[in-house]
Amino acid sequence: MRKVILALAILCTIFSSCRKTPDFSQLSSQFVVTTNYDKQANFGEYKTFYISDTVANLGGKDADSVLTGDGAQKAIKAVTDNLTARGYVWTARENNPDLGVTVSVVKNLNVDVVYWGWWDGYPGYWDPWYWGWYYPYYYPYPYTSVYAYTTGTVITNIIDLKNAVKNQALTVVWNSDGFGAVGSDLNTNIQLGINAINQGFAQSPYLKTN
Repeated sequence: MRKVILALAILCTIFSSCRKTPDFSQLSSQFVVTTNYDKQANFGEYKTFYISDTVANLGGKDADSVLTGDGAQKAIKAVTDNLTARGYVWTARENNPDLGVTVSVVKNLNVDVVYWGWWDGYPGYWDPWYWGWYYPYYYPYPYTSVYAYTTGTVITNIIDLKNAVKNQALTVVWNSDGFGAVGSDLNTNIQLGINAINQGFAQSPYLKTN
């Protein structure tokens, strides 16, 4: 019996050593993307869409403003290209589009403080006699580490305009949120946002017209 258990243990070790290690650098270098949609929506009934030529800025020092620069235009183009590839046709706002699309960004500075204790979890190690210290003895003080990092979120909402009057409501039929850490390089941040937009559509195969 012991031989069988030993053999199983060896096999488990072999198989676990062959398992591919996750690429943590890749995981941390891209936004995490989540999508949600209205289960009652029939995406095939929509044919046209309109998207604003600006991106709403919902966070940071310029909160509640709009972005109109190169980054905003690239984000809008990414959404437009994805919807066009799914069979939807862009139309002007005055032509009563079936869908309205908004793109928003949120940028936040996060500060975390971590308190590190000495020998935490090892009772008795605070005894000064253990270290050979004599009166008056001194205890080492705990110390802290401060971490500051900036996160960004790109939000894409698709709104049902076709049935707004009938339903007496503007219903968000599809939503995509891309979230992750951003740095100081604007071009890199823009590309992260575009990648998140594309990923949101990639993981939503149901989002297409007939």
